[in-house]
Amino acid sequence: MEAFSRDEVEFLKQEGPFAWKERLTQRIKTALEALHDALAARLTPDALLAPEEMDWTRWQLVRGERFGDRPYAYVDFPQHFFRDEKFTYRSMFWWGEGLFFALILEGNLLDRYRANLDKSYAAVADQELSLSLAQTPWVWRAAGPSVLAIQTDNRDSVISAARNRTVLKLQRWVSLNRLIEPDMIVREGVETFSRLLPVIARNS
Repeated sequence: MEAFSRDEVEFLKQEGPFAWKERLTQRIKTALEALHDALAARLTPDALLAPEEMDWTRWQLVRGERFGDRPYAYVDFPQHFFRDEKFTYRSMFWWGEGLFFALILEGNLLDRYRANLDKSYAAVADQELSLSLAQTPWVWRAAGPSVLAIQTDNRDSVISAARNRTVLKLQRWVSLNRLIEPDMIVREGVETFSRLLPVIARNS
């Protein structure tokens, strides 16, 4: 086996990075819990077009170490996964990549969500929102060919792409640089959900 280099050995001797990582991860977890509380306080289930079996009290906070070889944490709320039916808002911190806020929709109501997107396009366009074109909703990208920005000047492309999706994932990416702003995760998570509301509004 090849010997470790001196630089590798010096890195292995360090304790500081692990203490920093644990402290920062705990702070992210606390912020995601606070985001859940903020969303729950503002939620109006009767105004939302959701599956009949929806449990509005259900939520989940997950922390992991290896998504794309990097740590992550996310909170799902509202959360509904049942067979081929999804109605979930995921707020995800991904180490080194950023924060992702995404509405994931699948099931019998999909045509109505598409109709809402079409009807309320002016309200959701140019709001830093994107439509995921990835094969599954579990791919997270800030930009690239699998991400189609929802803008005023590409309405036809977005509506056409949404029509061909079996899962509708509308997302927003926020740079980690903005973590220096107070309460950024809670504020931007709530704000993104508000921007997405026209798509899931019962009477949009």
